[in-house]
Amino acid sequence: MSRQIYNLDLVERFVLGTVGLPGERQFFIQAVKAGQAFSFALEKAQAQALTDRFKEILKETKTISNSVLKDVAPLQTPIESEFELGVMAITWKFDSQHIAFEAQGITNENSDRVFEEIASDDEPDAPPMLRLLLTPAQVQSFVQRAQSIIKAGRQPCMFCGGPINLDGHICPRAN
Repeated sequence: MSRQIYNLDLVERFVLGTVGLPGERQFFIQAVKAGQAFSFALEKAQAQALTDRFKEILKETKTISNSVLKDVAPLQTPIESEFELGVMAITWKFDSQHIAFEAQGITNENSDRVFEEIASDDEPDAPPMLRLLLTPAQVQSFVQRAQSIIKAGRQPCMFCGGPINLDGHICPRAN
């Protein structure tokens, strides 16, 4: 079976969003092309690392703009993950002044083999792959939205700093 590859160059929308209540949220990257939404699941830590790296790329390439609009619209529904993101790579394309984003699934559904690096397209049993070509404005908008979404988690405990769940919190510093 051949590898499933999502080549979504120059998408109309590229955002991070969540589904669920704080403490139980699922994180998704959603890309919209030609009116069709593609959603990809990832962990909160991955979303934070991706956001941080996007910020670094924008700073290094001096492509930060003051006129980028923040995307506050909800994710398009239905939200069904194409696959869960694993290894990710970001590259600045000097010739086109775009940012290439690649993300590989954790595993192929027909194999238990785990890939710790991005596999070549002809690699047998390689997991699915997402490829996007993004403008600096899209990446900056993604970063602005992602920062507020990531911070919008559970309130931290004022004593220990741990997250307070909806059903309470057992603080190790309280007696």
